[in-house]
Amino acid sequence: MEKTILVPIDFSEQSLIALKQSYNLAKLSHSSITILNVIKTGSGFWGVFSDDDKKEYELKVERKLKETAKNIADETGIDVHIITRKGNAYEEIMRVANYLKPMLIVMGTSSGAFIARKIVGSRTLHVIKTSDYPVLSIKGNPPLNGCRNILLPIDASKHTTQKIDFAIELAKIFNSKITVVTAISKSNISKIETVNATLLEISSKIRSEKIICNTDFIYAEDDKSKMAKALLKYAHKVKADIVTIMTQQERDISKFFLGSLAQNIIFSFNIPVLTITPKK
Repeated sequence: MEKTILVPIDFSEQSLIALKQSYNLAKLSHSSITILNVIKTGSGFWGVFSDDDKKEYELKVERKLKETAKNIADETGIDVHIITRKGNAYEEIMRVANYLKPMLIVMGTSSGAFIARKIVGSRTLHVIKTSDYPVLSIKGNPPLNGCRNILLPIDASKHTTQKIDFAIELAKIFNSKITVVTAISKSNISKIETVNATLLEISSKIRSEKIICNTDFIYAEDDKSKMAKALLKYAHKVKADIVTIMTQQERDISKFFLGSLAQNIIFSFNIPVLTITPKK
C-alpha cells in the first residue's frame, strides 16, 4: 500500500486550511494525499431528508471532492485520492485510518480554545487520543512552507525513547533539525544538573543519526497553561515548524489520555502540533 497522508475534511474553513497545509508535507515525504469526507447520518437533520434528497446530497459531496482533488493535483502534482463515508465522523475516520495505515493524519483544530476544551466529543481530540497513527493538528493558518525545525519538548524526569526515535525519523524524512527543550519550574530548579545530563544524552543520540540538534531549557511556572504559553513563545523564538508531543498511557488500562499540558499545547499553539501515540 502506498504511503499516504489522510486528511478528513467537512469543507469548513479550518478543515480546508489543514488540507492546504498537507501539500508541502506530502511533497517532502513523497506521499499521496487521501481526502476523507464523512456524511453524518446520525443527526436528526439527516433524517428529515427524503431518499432522493439524500442521494443528491451524496452526489454533490462526491463532485465537490473530485473537483477539490483535481485542483490540488493540477496545482501541486501530488497524487490525490478521495473517500466518502456515512455515519459517525470519528468512527469512520478511525476505520479508514486503520485500513490505509497513513503516515500522518492531518486535522484542523477549533480556533475557539475554551470551547474546544469543553467539548468531550471534539472530533480531533477523539482521534488524537485513540489513533495508532501520528496526528498533526492545525490551528489557525500557519505558513507551513517547510519543516526545517522540529521542536521536541521533553519532560526530563520521564522522557520516552519512542518520542525521540519518532522525531529522528521525522527529521530524516523532512531533512530537518531538532530543537530539544525542557521547561523547568521554580520548584525544580535544584534538578538543573539532572536536566542538563538528560538533554546531553538525548542530543548525543540525535546527532549520532547525522541530524543537527540544539538543546535548551526555559523557566516556567508550574501552572500548565502558563507553561504552554512559555513553550509557545519559545517555539516562535526558534522558528519551529512543528511541535511534537506524545500521549501518555495509564499503567493499568490500555486507553491513552492527554495530560493538561498536552491539551493546552494542542488548543493554544498556532504552530502545527504532531501528537504520537506510544506503542503498547
